[in-house]
Amino acid sequence: MAQVRYAICGHPVSHSLSPLLFGLVMSNLEKFGKNIEFKVKKTKLELVDTSAIEDALGWGYADHTPHPPKWDYTGAPFGKYRTEALVQKALEAALDVEDADSRLSSSFESELEDQEVQSHSFLLEARLKHLPTHCLEHEVWLNLTSPLKHQLSSEAVSTIDDSMSLQSVNALRWDGQAWWCAGVDGCGVVTVAQYHGVQVGNGALLGVVGGGGAARATVDSWLKAGGAVRLFPGKRLLEIPLEFESDDTDRPLDFAVDFDGHGEYDDVFASCQTRLNPRYQSLDGDVESRIEHLLVTPLDGRWMLVAQHLESWRRLWAPQYAAYLPSIGLLLTQLVHAETVLNAYA
Repeated sequence: MAQVRYAICGHPVSHSLSPLLFGLVMSNLEKFGKNIEFKVKKTKLELVDTSAIEDALGWGYADHTPHPPKWDYTGAPFGKYRTEALVQKALEAALDVEDADSRLSSSFESELEDQEVQSHSFLLEARLKHLPTHCLEHEVWLNLTSPLKHQLSSEAVSTIDDSMSLQSVNALRWDGQAWWCAGVDGCGVVTVAQYHGVQVGNGALLGVVGGGGAARATVDSWLKAGGAVRLFPGKRLLEIPLEFESDDTDRPLDFAVDFDGHGEYDDVFASCQTRLNPRYQSLDGDVESRIEHLLVTPLDGRWMLVAQHLESWRRLWAPQYAAYLPSIGLLLTQLVHAETVLNAYA
């Protein structure tokens, strides 16, 4: 039975929902019993608040962070009884929900690639890149957020995609023998767009504001998926290794993402019917009001968070279990219920 240590690393991280998502996915997988190599009780969750990639890797090696921050949702660090107990309560309540809320389900799923075929493709791709497709006894899985995504540049780390050259690494895996990395922000955005009916492969037009790691990864993934991109002025220039020309036609946008979060757009960007705000904040209210919040435009950052988290599992951490993973709609529904439980004890 494998043991997994998981951390979200960056600054700040006290607001991050990634540890809760990790617990939810692990709990969903555990339902499949002996088909799964790891168990929830053998996992460890942590926040590593740092502005240096060396500290993130150091936690991976040594399992120690000198000043663990308090988690916003419990008011205590991970490892303390309060946080451990409340996370368990939240997971138990969320796992009672076995079906996605119909409003968070996709009416376009029939147009997506068959899940079984897609899951098999992830496993084949992992094997082609010599990524371990079974869990060793002790594994370390990390998610990176700002300002760490652009800092990893080492021949000692094997990358399964172009994330290192894009300076957009946000997922790491130590399998007991070597480090592996990937960038899943971009494929997460593509998945969210497809989930909402955007046909990226047919040349759908993406509007982008921003030039950071997530923006670079998104443009790269969108172009490789067959779409077109139009860049809008932001805080910094977007540069990626792949040469492309920004769309300068007058056709409307099919999807739009503001990575800068400035909220001031021209008419073309603002008129896009399906926009995404990658950021998310704590929500108040009951389950119903939270779900309603997730339905409005621009889409809350939880959509992207859930999608990219699932991509971490299927592409890097456990491609052998891709077919067992919950859907975006189910995981988002369970996240809403889990957050509501935690909020009741705030």
